[in-house]
Amino acid sequence: MTAIKRKFLMPALVSALTVAGAASCATGGADHVAAGTAEKEAPAAAKQATAPSTEAVPADPFAGLTAARIAGEAVTATKGAPSLRLTSEGTDDGRRVKVDFSLDRSGTCTGGLRRDDSEAEFAVLKGVTYVKGDDEFWRSISSGANDANDVNAANDENEQSGQNADTAVADELVQLLKGKWLKIPAGAGASARALGGACDLDAMLDGVHVADAKGATRGAAAEVEGRKAATLVKRETDGTRTTYVAAEGEPYLLKAVSEGGQAPGTVLLTDFGVPVKVAVPPTAETVDLRDVRQSASRTSGL
Repeated sequence: MTAIKRKFLMPALVSALTVAGAASCATGGADHVAAGTAEKEAPAAAKQATAPSTEAVPADPFAGLTAARIAGEAVTATKGAPSLRLTSEGTDDGRRVKVDFSLDRSGTCTGGLRRDDSEAEFAVLKGVTYVKGDDEFWRSISSGANDANDVNAANDENEQSGQNADTAVADELVQLLKGKWLKIPAGAGASARALGGACDLDAMLDGVHVADAKGATRGAAAEVEGRKAATLVKRETDGTRTTYVAAEGEPYLLKAVSEGGQAPGTVLLTDFGVPVKVAVPPTAETVDLRDVRQSASRTSGL
């Protein structure tokens, strides 16, 4: 289902991950930056050592480390997570995009997204992919009906079909899938094609690996979802990118915020290591991909 990747899911996820990548400019290429090339931060505990206190001051786990080194540790830890949840809100080509999905290294995945007035849910379990969208979502998918894809199995020679055929296919698809889940059988990378690689944890994390750590500095301490975090700040001519790294437990990437620029938005990573649970839609609420292909072929005369 290449059309899903091209028309909806992938643009939304690219938008989300672009925000993460831009906001975490310091997270990639840390191994290529010498630890002593940037200024070292004085430990927070040392700064407060002269202040009388009845409580022990928590040690800064990143004391003395450059922003690049912290970023490197964060990328390593996050790439080692067995599962996580990603929520994001941002802008893609002037359209608001919201993404919320959980995934693990086995490819199990569940979530949903909204782009302007169109939205969809998806789930992947044991390689079988389920997608449920509203009318606008399926119309956006069918707008690619003249390309060779898994929705209508069109051939290259039919790519110039008329607009009337497109509309007929769109109407048929909307009616066939109204309130239903499209079931895409496992095999041959079906889920990857359908969801644009969204449920590939390794591929998703590659998207937040940015090679250039130059210019990032330590920011003020913060909290993300009640968890203490260090901040890495990169200021550019078009805005500010801030990455939040867990300062307790594993140094996971917790949050990325992009302010200004072409793709402002926020990405939040949570539920590290939490098992991903997927509810398989009842058979009565699913439509097999083969039925969609047959219907689209009849409607378009292919």
